[in-house]
Amino acid sequence: MAQFGTVEVYEEMARALNADPEWTGMQGVDITYTMVYDYGSPVDKAFFVRYEKGRVSEVRELESRGDIQADFVISGDGEVWRGVLTKTIDPTIALTRGQLSVKGKMSTLLKNMSAFKYIIDTMTTIELT
Repeated sequence: MAQFGTVEVYEEMARALNADPEWTGMQGVDITYTMVYDYGSPVDKAFFVRYEKGRVSEVRELESRGDIQADFVISGDGEVWRGVLTKTIDPTIALTRGQLSVKGKMSTLLKNMSAFKYIIDTMTTIELT
């Protein structure tokens, strides 16, 4: 169980992915990128995650939302993130509607869409408080 809007969500995601043979042996092996998950109001926090060849090697809360440097930055309102993580908002629809925005090399993102979707799907299994 993790408190929504905290680094606990990403720590739980890291534990789940690192213990998942599907992720470590197949889905994540081509993923060596850094990502920032940027939550707007009312959370107003950003979380950094480093993925390295099927492992989540670093998770941390950024000191400020302005300190965002990563291969990919996914940004959205805090309530949109809550909806994505609780499966009341489909992340693809949120992207299409502009509720979530992505900064980074889109060709890389599209090439690895299955793996990135796997990450989000794993995050939706985390019980939130």
